Amino acid sequence: MKPADHIILIGFMGAGKSSVARRLARFEGMSSIDMDKYIAREAGMSIPEIFDTEGEEGFRQRELAFLGSMLTRERTILSCGGGVIVREESRELLRQLGTVIYLKVDAAEAISRISQPSTRPLLSGATPPAELLAARVQYYEDVAQLTINTQGRTILQVTQAVQRALRSEGKL
Repeated sequence: MKPADHIILIGFMGAGKSSVARRLARFEGMSSIDMDKYIAREAGMSIPEIFDTEGEEGFRQRELAFLGSMLTRERTILSCGGGVIVREESRELLRQLGTVIYLKVDAAEAISRISQPSTRPLLSGATPPAELLAARVQYYEDVAQLTINTQGRTILQVTQAVQRALRSEGKL
């Protein structure tokens, strides 16, 4: 199987990537992988613990290794961490892996959706979420083939919008 078959969800934390990936996988009878959960399981540490022990750079290196491993995996729906797009090498791998969908949300709504902020190391950093998002928007837009606005929409509504977009592109 060629690697350019995956369905990849990107976007800021709280955009709904993990929830949409799970629901889309269920609707379509496909498997899904949550990148952050996978990395945490492989590391034997939570994401905050990885940030504490290896720093952001160590975590980004783990993301890059994970993306590389996806080149040889069966087709899946992948929900990526919000910062996966900060490294050019990761952006290039995302482009190679399949159809990248940007789930777009503003910072205020994204933060309001996060039930456990302590699991998000960058929320406790020096950069306010709105600035963090502003610094990433161009990367999200550059990598994505499709953009779905999640603002004010339920997970079901976003999942259905993703399905429609993928079907119209011949990807489902």
